[in-house]
Amino acid sequence: MRNRIDKLSLAGIALLLLMPAAVYPQSESIFKRLHGSWTGEGKTLEMPANLRMTWEWVLGEKFLRLSLKNEMKTASGNVQLFEGHAYYQPSEGKCEGTWFDSRGMSFPIKCTIEGQSLTAMWGATGQENGKSVYTILADGKLEVVDSVKQKDGSWKEFGRFVMTRDK
Repeated sequence: MRNRIDKLSLAGIALLLLMPAAVYPQSESIFKRLHGSWTGEGKTLEMPANLRMTWEWVLGEKFLRLSLKNEMKTASGNVQLFEGHAYYQPSEGKCEGTWFDSRGMSFPIKCTIEGQSLTAMWGATGQENGKSVYTILADGKLEVVDSVKQKDGSWKEFGRFVMTRDK
C-alpha cells in the first residue's frame, strides 16, 4: 500500500513539473476581451474626439501592443492628431510595459487587473504621471478613462470614451 502511494505521489509531482509555471497571458480574460480593434467618441482635454485603438499580440505573442489614434476637434474646427503605442507584457493579475507617443515621449507602465478592468499607471519620477483605465462594460463596450496626476497628488480626468468593437 505504501509503495502504491509513493508511486502516485511521484506521478503527481512529475505532472506538476511538466505543467507551465504561469498562466499564459492570453488566458487572462481581460486581455482576451481587449484584443481587436475598437472605435468610439468622447472627449480629450474638453475637445470632442474620435478614438481608434487596436490591441494585438505581437513578437511571438509575448507582448500585447496597443496602437492608438486620437483625433481631437478644436473650437475653430481644426483636427489635432495624437498617436501612441504601448507594449504590455502581461503576467498573472498584472502587467508591465512601455508607452511611446507622437509627442516623442515614452513612459514605463505598471498595470493592475481587477475584474474586467485594466488600470495602467504610466510615468516616472520627474515626468508626467497618469493612469488609463480600460473597462469592459456589461454590454461588451469598452470604457476608457484617462487621468493625469496633479502636483497635490489628486487626479484630473482629461479623457473619456465609450468604444465599440469593430466588426
